[in-house]
Amino acid sequence: MLYAVLCRLGRPAGEYPTLSGAVQSVGIAWWQVADSTWLVQSDRSASDVRDAISAAITAEDLALVFPVDVGPGVWTSLAHQKYGRKFLESAMAHGRSESGAARSTST
Repeated sequence: MLYAVLCRLGRPAGEYPTLSGAVQSVGIAWWQVADSTWLVQSDRSASDVRDAISAAITAEDLALVFPVDVGPGVWTSLAHQKYGRKFLESAMAHGRSESGAARSTST
C-alpha cells in the first residue's frame, strides 16, 4: 500500500532525530517529498505507520497517514528528482499490479 504521511510539527523536522528512521522502519520504500511529508510504500497498516511516527514526535505534533492511489497520477517535471521519479513510477506499477490481483480474486 502507498501512504502519504503528512506531519505538522512544532519544531523543524531536523529537530526530530528519530522521525526519518520511524518512517523508514515501516516502509519498503519511501520518498521524502518535503521537510515533513513522505510517500511511503509499506506492507503495514495505516495504524502501524501512524504508531511508528507517533513514537518519534511529541503529543502536540500531528501526523496524518492516508492511503494513496497514484494511478493515473500526473506531476510536474522531476528532472532534478531522479529518486522521486523512480519512486512514483514504481508506486504506479505496484498499484496496477495490486488492482489486477484484486480483480482476479473477486471474479
